Amino acid sequence: MVRKGVSPVVAVVLLIAVAIAIGILVTTWITHWTSTQISSQPITCAINTNYIIESVEYNKTGGDLLLIKVTNKGAENIHGFSAVLDNGTYILDVNSTNWRIDQGGISKSSPLRREKSSYVTVNMTGNYTGLGASLTDVRVLNSACNAVSAKTTFITQY
Repeated sequence: MVRKGVSPVVAVVLLIAVAIAIGILVTTWITHWTSTQISSQPITCAINTNYIIESVEYNKTGGDLLLIKVTNKGAENIHGFSAVLDNGTYILDVNSTNWRIDQGGISKSSPLRREKSSYVTVNMTGNYTGLGASLTDVRVLNSACNAVSAKTTFITQY
């Protein structure tokens, strides 16, 4: 009994068809995965969010207050400011709901818009008076896009 196999031409055509089908499936999957990753909220907000700290002044008006002037340079409206204060030995994280921080009228319903500035005030009274007088680093975060922050080491002391 003689067995016949698939002709070499048919075998090549079948292999090419299978390779093309696998290629189409992989391309479709990669395209879907990439579009999902690019359109995700953290990446989108990080691309559109840009803000700077124009100045940081400690005790300018007395009362152990830290005045942080924030200017929005990006397309994304920002709000809910938090501050991370560092003097080299101690770090204080003042989140946006802490009583020590005053948002300067900025809120989710009234965000800081493009090319606008606002003062964020941190109350340094009590245990943090010494920290305010020896700050070396100030970082500001926002609730609208947690992936982006602004940082400065230029702190004016009065």
